[in-house]
Amino acid sequence: MKRSEIIFGALRVPVDYLAIIIAFLLAYYLRPITDLIPGVQFHFGLELLPPFNEYMMLAYFAAVFLVFMFAINHLYSLKITHRFSKAFFKIVFLVTAWMMFIISYYFLVVHELFFSRIALAHIWFFTIFFIIVGRSIIQIIQTILLRFDIGRRKVLFIGANSIADRFYNSIKNDPIYEIIGALDDAIASRKLGQLKIIGKRENLENIVKKYKVEEIIQAEPNPKDADTKYLHSFCRSNQIKYHFIPDLIRLQRSNVEIEMIDEMPLVSLKDSSLDGWGHIYKRGFDTLFSLIFVILLIPVWIIVGLIIKIDSKGSVFYKSRRKYRNKVFGIYKFRTMITDADSLKKKLMEQNERKGPLFKIKDDPRITRLGRFLRKTSIDELPQLFNVLIGNLSLVGPRPHLPEEITQYKSHHYQVFAIKPGVTGLAQISGRSNLDFEEEVKLDVYYIENWSLWMDIKIIFRSVGVIFRADGS
Repeated sequence: MKRSEIIFGALRVPVDYLAIIIAFLLAYYLRPITDLIPGVQFHFGLELLPPFNEYMMLAYFAAVFLVFMFAINHLYSLKITHRFSKAFFKIVFLVTAWMMFIISYYFLVVHELFFSRIALAHIWFFTIFFIIVGRSIIQIIQTILLRFDIGRRKVLFIGANSIADRFYNSIKNDPIYEIIGALDDAIASRKLGQLKIIGKRENLENIVKKYKVEEIIQAEPNPKDADTKYLHSFCRSNQIKYHFIPDLIRLQRSNVEIEMIDEMPLVSLKDSSLDGWGHIYKRGFDTLFSLIFVILLIPVWIIVGLIIKIDSKGSVFYKSRRKYRNKVFGIYKFRTMITDADSLKKKLMEQNERKGPLFKIKDDPRITRLGRFLRKTSIDELPQLFNVLIGNLSLVGPRPHLPEEITQYKSHHYQVFAIKPGVTGLAQISGRSNLDFEEEVKLDVYYIENWSLWMDIKIIFRSVGVIFRADGS
């Protein structure tokens, strides 16, 4: 999912909350000076107004409750939509139901009526009005940005046929989509439809790189299972959203979402719950808990740093290059090797004991005395918490690998790049460095497909257990 969609989707939450608070404030100050119906006087004295602090406390809790109602009724979908009418009627309905809850609360819990029925009407009207205005402004900004290609989805069709053409005609005028064209083995000019064929399926990788494709729609009438599996794996490895039109292929997975576009169903395979709101939850979780751990571990930073300086020459921290997707960045660890360890690696490469592209030898002579303990307890990994705060890493995720190792990956290995790498992960707690690389990838893919915050919490607790058992690498 595009970053702009996540930002604007999440922005609707505080905008809605602020709209509700403003509605309550306006109702409070308008009630003594105006009536709901002009010319019809309803006597109301200032002494009937509740204390401002009590009233605003009600507003704060009521606003949270309405935002929660919106959330469980899918009004915070992160995808851009220009069909505002459905959202409008849902907002009116939910705000009306919310008002009934407020009235019921006063009647059943407070055992009195709300201080003013006209104020309730004002709250109802202004809440709907300001929420609609706020969301409209957000949508207008998104629409403007789309004209500058910010937030547009670059879409490539696989297969060119009547159904693909019909779908193309449904979305070609939508500013959200930029249709790159279609790939089809029958590349010869055809009379049917308007969808442009720009290459054969064998050109997929080059076309994706050339046009920076972000979403692929499979629209082949009778795709082979092997082709579909390859295409889905390719999309996951390259962080491309994969869709298919359900009339064309058998539904083989249960983890799907269905989107209606011009009365045509488009089925998308969700690679991970980390898409959309899951991404926001995980980043918030990472930021909060990494900050807490960094503060709590201040004594560790000091003590371990001093012992490293006493044990061997060199800096306290070691910075290593890692790669995630197309970005190379440095991760920080406590130094566990001698200062010229990297230059000695080539000489030791023939002794590599681990299958796959990763390097591992038993009793590595480059490791210092203290370094062995730090590695056994995984204490050397703790400085990566600063990488989590920066945003390069997540607390939990696939292992971040060296750029030179990635060049040796096979195509299915790239699935681990579907999400951000982590300080710890399912593979690390399931066998540490004793796992074969293929097994590690399988565990990482399982984590990606089945992620939840609860899973992250369990992995973190098990990682802490590794420190006390000292069974690390």
